Amino acid sequence: MKTLSLISAEGRMMYWSLRRYMFNTVGMVAALFVIFMGMFWGVKSIGGSGVTGDSLDSMLVGYILWVSAMLALGNTGGEILSESQRGTLEQLYLSPLGAHKVFLYRALTNIVFNFMVITVMLYLSMAATGRWMHINLLHLYAMIFVSTLSLVGVSFMMGGLGLVHKKISSINGILSFGLIGLMLLPTYPVTPYSFLPFIAGAAAIRKSIVEGTGFPVWWYMFIAANSMLYLAAGLFVFRKMETKARRLNKMNQY
Repeated sequence: MKTLSLISAEGRMMYWSLRRYMFNTVGMVAALFVIFMGMFWGVKSIGGSGVTGDSLDSMLVGYILWVSAMLALGNTGGEILSESQRGTLEQLYLSPLGAHKVFLYRALTNIVFNFMVITVMLYLSMAATGRWMHINLLHLYAMIFVSTLSLVGVSFMMGGLGLVHKKISSINGILSFGLIGLMLLPTYPVTPYSFLPFIAGAAAIRKSIVEGTGFPVWWYMFIAANSMLYLAAGLFVFRKMETKARRLNKMNQY
């Protein structure tokens, strides 16, 4: 019951935040759309007739996946820094479920609400470029949810570092933009890159949408296991850094 109440509270807070700060949400979507269109027309202008439809479709899907990854990666670390700046971080530790569960359910709620941003971006981009693709949204949402759990784990690691060191924005920035190149690495059937967070899931999504490639059940199980491993590792590191921050009396500092 306490868990359901917490999830419900986080969902209501997220909905209220979107309504209260609608200008910021719309501005974020508009900025991401403008960036994508700049990339799209730049590639078409430079590549000319050498750029195929599949290449443009792959770029569109890849950009959407990168946006999903960026939103998930900056989740917990960003929330901890925000709570620290507002002076409300210690209040979260009054929760009987523990602050780590508050941040976990907040991260999961954010992923679900981010589906709205992803969907708007996807259809705006397809309408503007004329590259219409047949996309099973339920499959897309499920794959993004499972794949980005690994990035939630990485975000918990960053959040743990944030509790102790406070300033981690430079690391988050490097990781966010580093994912662009990593998503192009080969991951199937199994390569060393398959064990990186999010990369295998992103490759599976891109190939299934752009090329219509199907994958065996074991590959989806591998992606899910990879995500759960990173999530568990992230929570473990977060709890360790949380203990260290308490010992150093840094919980109420920024």
